[in-house]
Amino acid sequence: MQSKPVEVPSIKKPITRSPGFAKKELSDYKLDACGLCQFGCRYCSSNSGNYLRIRRAKFADLTEQQLDERLLPSEDPSLMFVWPDYLDRLREQLGKKSKGWGRGETLVYSMLTDGFSPYLVSSGITETSLRLVLEKTSFRIRVLTKNAIVGTSRWTRFFCEHSDRFVVGLSMGTLDDRWAKRVEVGTPSPTSRLKALRKLQDAGVPTYGMLCPIFPDVLEGDQLEKLIDRIRPQEVEHVWAEPYNDRQNWEAVRSGYRRGGHGHRWLTEVYEQGRKDLWSKYATELYMRLRDKADREGWLGKLRYLLYEDQITQQDSRMFEGLEGVLLQSKPDKDGRSRNTWLATMRN
Repeated sequence: MQSKPVEVPSIKKPITRSPGFAKKELSDYKLDACGLCQFGCRYCSSNSGNYLRIRRAKFADLTEQQLDERLLPSEDPSLMFVWPDYLDRLREQLGKKSKGWGRGETLVYSMLTDGFSPYLVSSGITETSLRLVLEKTSFRIRVLTKNAIVGTSRWTRFFCEHSDRFVVGLSMGTLDDRWAKRVEVGTPSPTSRLKALRKLQDAGVPTYGMLCPIFPDVLEGDQLEKLIDRIRPQEVEHVWAEPYNDRQNWEAVRSGYRRGGHGHRWLTEVYEQGRKDLWSKYATELYMRLRDKADREGWLGKLRYLLYEDQITQQDSRMFEGLEGVLLQSKPDKDGRSRNTWLATMRN
């Protein structure tokens, strides 16, 4: 898929705090290198996030001016928003900080966009960004990407040279390359991502598992367990996993499924017909199978199950007793406890 880069105004400070990822225990700070990345995952939350939503009309105007087409990210996965002065702003920000900035903290590259988008890699922006953070700060850098290029010899050497500063993860939630081609538009296949993860592990690069999101059809048979085995949980630092949460994009996700198939039918029942109890059942089964496998194999302490718990039913809530490996993500009540009455009494 050939990208359609559109230049848009850059944010003033590329490195900012990331309270959302801090709650997920992923990072303290974030660094995104573009406004909209080159990968068009239909379930991506960025399209409905504040950055793009607030500037929707302005960015559509800029797209029309530069491409002679009025396009929106949700309509064309090949659309990409680039920041022409991004590196200048990053250098300016880092120039005002001491080398000790970030000591004992983690910075994620990237949170809302993929910092290893082909355009960013080929233009040198990716490597320049990472080298600037290495040289000017003391952050540990968490690389989060869907690009299997991180497993090539060039990048494994780079990460190995700075293995005390990097931990690398490749996001995936399926072993089905055909599904990914339809839903994770423009990304390298899950097979290639898993090979890249293995190469990084074999080279001694610190890695983590990022099974986000895992869709309901992956619970059929032993697909989930096979997926977990492929990331080699004994080799990674942590395993993050998450069910699908609608970000006003369920219809786009559904269009990637065969009509009448499990995924298409489930999305229709849950979001078109309002069967939220089915979502609760799915999120609960996903957790139980992850937890039980982790417990059997001795890596339960690594599990980080990200649960927006609002729709977990009373019946299903019993399965979360103890909340082992669970990080509750929904907005808490004033007393800091979950707004889900049945989970509020459980300690997290």
